[in-house]
Amino acid sequence: MPILRSMRRLAVVVLSAAAVLVGQAPAHADAWATVGNTGGVGLTVRSGPSPATAAVGLLPSGTGVSISCQAYGATVANEAGFTSDLWDYVPARGGYLADAYMATGHDHRIPGVPLCGSTAGLVPVQQNQGQPTQWEDCGPTSVVTALLRLGRTPHEWSPSYPRAAIERARQDMGLARGVPTGGTNESQVVRAFSTYGLSAWTSWSFEASLTHVRSGRPAVMAGNTRALTWATNVRDPVAGVAHFLTVAGYDRSTGEYLVLDPIAVSNTVKRATRATLLAYWDATNGRAAVLV
Repeated sequence: MPILRSMRRLAVVVLSAAAVLVGQAPAHADAWATVGNTGGVGLTVRSGPSPATAAVGLLPSGTGVSISCQAYGATVANEAGFTSDLWDYVPARGGYLADAYMATGHDHRIPGVPLCGSTAGLVPVQQNQGQPTQWEDCGPTSVVTALLRLGRTPHEWSPSYPRAAIERARQDMGLARGVPTGGTNESQVVRAFSTYGLSAWTSWSFEASLTHVRSGRPAVMAGNTRALTWATNVRDPVAGVAHFLTVAGYDRSTGEYLVLDPIAVSNTVKRATRATLLAYWDATNGRAAVLV
């Protein structure tokens, strides 16, 4: 792994607007930082906060990146003896960079940037916005919330009028706006993400889907609402309905997953245990997730 030639941290942090909770002030600001001197080797982007995880990219020295959150992971030491167990998550690159190699302007945590797994920066959006297809728009709405989790601005997004972005996501899925079809499926969700140039695929493995989320990436998960532990706007909560929601993050301190559920009564970030998500996954019309 490349190493910084100095412990000196350059004061290059620039705050930018973060994702905004609907109707609320910004929860946090992303930090702008640069890859330090790597001696021409480049800094590897990892799928998780450890050099033991898969490499998902390589950035040359001087590359500027936007850090959305930080995670504690494997301890890394650079040549000058500076050690850190912090890793910086870079949504645009889809992975983590060892903080010991980054010029962030700080030797430890970056002020204002949350730990990965916190609810800061997650944007819950309800699917029922008065559109003709609102009762089947869990898929399009989950596309919107997953994009916001990745730091991408959904087409036609407005925090004060999310309906436009939901209907546009439906269009990006290959469906007509305002014309009910009885529901959406995984291949249509994948298609919507492809309009942003994002790589997305359907996983039939529950464990692989959760591993993906723990690595810092969202999953649009199919299942049935009857297994959920929070109140939903479903006519028959006991029977439930086939559904999509976004598993947007993981809180390592509690072992809970952070969920953005478009059919929830309260428009807030939910917390779910592995057991709850497994019950949701195993219910009728479940056992699949779109990973992005």
